[in-house]
Amino acid sequence: MFVTAMSPLLVYASGPFPLTRVSLSMASARQTDPSPEPPRVQEAPSVVAAVDMGASAIRLVVAEANAAHEPRVIEEATRGVLLGKDTFSHGKLDAATMEATLKALEGFRRIMDTYGVVHYRAVATSAVREAENCDTFIDRIRLRTGLEVEVIDGSEENRLTYVAVRSALAGHEALVEGDALLVGVGGGSGDISFLRKGEPIHSGIYALGSVRLRQSLSSYHGSHEQKVRLLRRQIHNVVEDIRREMPLREARHFIALGTHLRFAAERISGETHSTAHGLEIPKAPFLAFCDQIMADDTERLVERERLPQAEAETLVPALLACRELLVETAAEKIVVPEASLCGGLLLELTRVEQGHGIEDFRRQVLASASALGEKYRYDVSHARNVAHLAMRLFDQMRPEHGLSDRHRLLLEVAALLHDVGIYVNLKGHHKHAEYLLSVSEVFGLSREDMTIVACVARYHRRATPQKSHLTYMSLDRDTRVGVNKLASILRLANALDADHLQKIKDVRLSFEEGTWVVEAEGAGDLTMERLASLSRSDLLTEVFGRRIAFREGPGRI
Repeated sequence: MFVTAMSPLLVYASGPFPLTRVSLSMASARQTDPSPEPPRVQEAPSVVAAVDMGASAIRLVVAEANAAHEPRVIEEATRGVLLGKDTFSHGKLDAATMEATLKALEGFRRIMDTYGVVHYRAVATSAVREAENCDTFIDRIRLRTGLEVEVIDGSEENRLTYVAVRSALAGHEALVEGDALLVGVGGGSGDISFLRKGEPIHSGIYALGSVRLRQSLSSYHGSHEQKVRLLRRQIHNVVEDIRREMPLREARHFIALGTHLRFAAERISGETHSTAHGLEIPKAPFLAFCDQIMADDTERLVERERLPQAEAETLVPALLACRELLVETAAEKIVVPEASLCGGLLLELTRVEQGHGIEDFRRQVLASASALGEKYRYDVSHARNVAHLAMRLFDQMRPEHGLSDRHRLLLEVAALLHDVGIYVNLKGHHKHAEYLLSVSEVFGLSREDMTIVACVARYHRRATPQKSHLTYMSLDRDTRVGVNKLASILRLANALDADHLQKIKDVRLSFEEGTWVVEAEGAGDLTMERLASLSRSDLLTEVFGRRIAFREGPGRI
């Protein structure tokens, strides 16, 4: 959880931070220790910033960064700009909205310069991502303010939100015991993740954004009651889609983010509990509060609750979305942590999350990939063995392929899921796998990542990459070269389990007289694996220019 300084930052003559004092002088140190270490001067924290351009507001958070501690927020600023109102109504941002955004970002830039911010990350989400004039707008921001804004996709939104929640709820029962549903209802979309003992198993971005939902009814001129009925029906339909993808009924915990939930918690103050991890709202009072809010139109909400117009317009859609999801779960309360997408950005900027390491991220990705495989009834034993053999080949071929650890992870995901197309039809299942993976979500992987995974999985059998293959040709040249290398490794790994009996447990590569010798450690008759390896090494020979020979290892049983 972030430490927030509510008072303004004091500026010292030497800069925005006081000089660090050394508590032990060299003279006293010599008297107490004949061979002392020189005193360590504590490194002054640097200042970082995060900017989140959402559908209903633009947010800036400035924080002190210290690798040993979590970020300490020293200033926050928010400007209500309804980017989503334009995008979700007519598909593009109009001139007035862009100008309002540019002025807000100019103010944010001045704040950042005041604190001497050098490292920052500015991101834009669905309202900008879906706008037809997205690229033009991002270029105008760069030229006008000097800020480099990154347009992130839904999977990155999910990941950053999860990073913030994991930090804010460290040790909380929602991340330790049972299953939990993590819900972030923003202006443009709903970020939904299903967590099993704190690990993301399913995740996705859904059309549950409060601004998006409101704009879908902007042309309807019926009564307030009729609008609420239509809104509930629309939300119900989306929740039905989510229920088909995630086991909502199994969720015992419900974690929700957003200003609208905090507003609800404040209004249900008599029964809301404040804990070290944030706020907790019992289920029954929350449902009753939603029913009460639904009875009021926007004008009455502005007057009675003293809300700004923009917040009053989006309050009902946001609370209704949370309400519909909550009743689908077994949770008896809502946990509202101090977490946000900006919080995830800050944690990454300050490297606090680096303690969790690449292995932690890899485990989350593979858990989500395995859940996707279960959805399509994959052969788990075969998939895991092929993934293991592919990793062994990848690691031993590093000097030849020159690929990164990110490529290694994408290969592992493709190896786990290469046969999911059988769910559609055994015939041509490699093509079915390409389609299913290209439209699926795996936690932590972007759309481009999933396109690579889809292509690699497609080429685990049959034809090698061709110029007539549209998905493959949609990638740039360097990415296609990477796909070729990964697919060639997957083809060989898959061949080494041709019988789906996991007879080969390990594999070693050696280079002898211009040929790669695949030495297999396993049990039983390996004739099928030998024949399959030699026939499916065609792409590997084409990519690396070396032939393959098969040899049974000395440890064969």
